[in-house]
Amino acid sequence: MTLPDWLTISRVIATFILLILLQACAHPPVPVWTAWLALTLFVAAALTDWLDGHLARKWKIESDFGRLFDPLADKLLVAIAFIGLLGAGLLPVWFVSLVVAREFLITGIRLVAGQKGVVLAAEKIGKHKTATQMVTAILGLLLLAIDPALPFGRTLLDLAVFATAIVTAGSGIYYLIRNYPLLIPKVDRS
Repeated sequence: MTLPDWLTISRVIATFILLILLQACAHPPVPVWTAWLALTLFVAAALTDWLDGHLARKWKIESDFGRLFDPLADKLLVAIAFIGLLGAGLLPVWFVSLVVAREFLITGIRLVAGQKGVVLAAEKIGKHKTATQMVTAILGLLLLAIDPALPFGRTLLDLAVFATAIVTAGSGIYYLIRNYPLLIPKVDRS
């Protein structure tokens, strides 16, 4: 196991701690320190996403573990954050459903590709999707920590939600179209 692999594992562990913190935030009154700790933990975990990839490329120690588990750790982190923010009343159900459905779709495509001996590495559009989702989660967690009823904050979060929904849906459609040939069974015509 390399340092980037351990950073990926640390992100998964941080996600479960985030889950506990967000569960505590779901029951008003929300202790202020809990929401701030959730925000800090999420930002730190999001930074490990950038750092593990950067180090793996810089040190030329990219691994199959990293190619497979890094995107899964990202999906888990974002899904837990969004579900927690949904429970706090800050995100709409349709948005969280879209994000989770897209992640299941892409994971399914990766599983089919893996059965055919193809490892699908993250693409630039997927990285943009992850970045917009993480920014939206940070805005939501910041709003939770400051004041969920803050009008300007709600407007900003709503705009981030719509932008993120477009990027998320677009990236899902892109992956589906790009990898469609992997999903079609080859017919033996002999």
